[in-house]
Amino acid sequence: MRFNRFLLASALALSSGACMTGNIGGQDEAPESAAAPARVRRLTRDEYDNSVSAVLGSPQTVGQGFAAEDSILGFFTHERLQVTSLLADQLDTAAINLSDVGVTQLKNLLTCPGQTPEACARAFIRKVGARAFRRPVTTEEENDLLALYNAGAAGATATEGAKLVLQGIFSSASFVYRTELGSERGRPGQLVELTPYEVASALSYAITAGPPDDALLAAADSGALSSPDERERQARRLLATPAARHQLHEFVLEWLGLTGISKINKNNQVYPDFSVEFRESAQAETDAFIDDVLSRTGGSVTDLLGASYSVADERMASFYGVSAPTTLDDSGIGRITLPAERAGILTQASVMATYAHFDSSSPIKRGKFILTRLLCRTVSPPPPSVVIIPPSPRPDTTTRDRFAAHTNNPACSGCHKVIDPIGFGMEDFDGLGAHRTEENGFTVDASGGLDAPDGTRFSFSGGAQLARYLSTSNEVADCAPLQLFRYAMGRDERPSDADALSAMRGGAFRSERLKLTEALVSLVRAPSFTQRRVPSR
Repeated sequence: MRFNRFLLASALALSSGACMTGNIGGQDEAPESAAAPARVRRLTRDEYDNSVSAVLGSPQTVGQGFAAEDSILGFFTHERLQVTSLLADQLDTAAINLSDVGVTQLKNLLTCPGQTPEACARAFIRKVGARAFRRPVTTEEENDLLALYNAGAAGATATEGAKLVLQGIFSSASFVYRTELGSERGRPGQLVELTPYEVASALSYAITAGPPDDALLAAADSGALSSPDERERQARRLLATPAARHQLHEFVLEWLGLTGISKINKNNQVYPDFSVEFRESAQAETDAFIDDVLSRTGGSVTDLLGASYSVADERMASFYGVSAPTTLDDSGIGRITLPAERAGILTQASVMATYAHFDSSSPIKRGKFILTRLLCRTVSPPPPSVVIIPPSPRPDTTTRDRFAAHTNNPACSGCHKVIDPIGFGMEDFDGLGAHRTEENGFTVDASGGLDAPDGTRFSFSGGAQLARYLSTSNEVADCAPLQLFRYAMGRDERPSDADALSAMRGGAFRSERLKLTEALVSLVRAPSFTQRRVPSR
């Protein structure tokens, strides 16, 4: 029996509840709060899979087949994710398939000795619904789901009834969306506190990309999550889990724009070292290095950018010109000592190859990467009249000389005089990430410069010197928490977030080598983490 979804209707009801307009009872409107507006957020594909897995008690990956999310500010976790007609169909199909899996995985919940069929069905609905909705099931929801159960079981079995209940649950807006509306719908512009269950979900999804576990839901039940100390305690508990490390790993990849490493392709005539095996080794190095920094230091940005070591296999060690790792894990990866011309993640082959062209390096891509991702500066798009096709490689000159025309072009110089000196300073790496001192028989000029907001200039030569500078830069120390805020909260920062960002940038984060875990703890402690504003329109 195919279930006609009530997802979209429910979603519209939730959205309308979050976007009330006008005054209540003719009263004057309350002063507008500066807090972020109340909202509903669609689960990402990863969040969907983690949520389904929590309900069924076994790993599920159906969400990876959904339509890909778009990226805003470099992240896929933003609040503007929608349910398109394509995704609605995919969700509907997934609900049907998951209901088949669910009645097997949850069959113990359908055995209720001494209870009537209705009592057993209601117990099933309350138990599974609470897991799926991340809060207790309401009486109205219970009755609606019981009607589905009765429709499925009529003339059939309890299993068929349960399948239709699961189909309804996995199609529900209460599963596919998570709310940040508050317990009471205040007047437009009024500040409201999130419900304890909304706080639990906000905390859990920010740290693990999954729903609250039993301990976190118990804290919500008790009302303890209104305390910043309790939110910190729960956050630190979750940060010790593999799910949290995976979530922070994904943050680093999205923050640095490295989610496409597996699709890197290069011209073999220009880069004979490139192969599918090379690409896999480069990706394995980046993943292993990020995991190492997260597990050893809680995600120290200082170590991430400035480490004198990496974690790689023999192929990458040979590519870097260093000794192969002596201690290997099951995948053939181990720690290597980097040569002086490399430091941290920025000079890894995967990063240099990502920010390059098919057949050459790209000072512009690399300079913009540093400015936007690591320094949180805005780079204006080129004027519409400017041709943005990069100059073709030539055997009689260097990449730096080819791209210098952008800096000298009056229509481009405003931006390129900031971008290019950074990228030129990384020209000691070719488009595959190999270190070089010559290009086409010419000596490579890897001198560069980075202008600070206060007008001072950091002059450097080579990517490693830049990486080491950035690893202790105050500007990076301010940018990294902002990027983490955007990723975890799914939105742009607002003036009302100033205190939260200040806390994220200070304290233990600053004193402990810029640990990302400490920035997250400061975020969940902040009042703005649990407060929203009823929209005025």
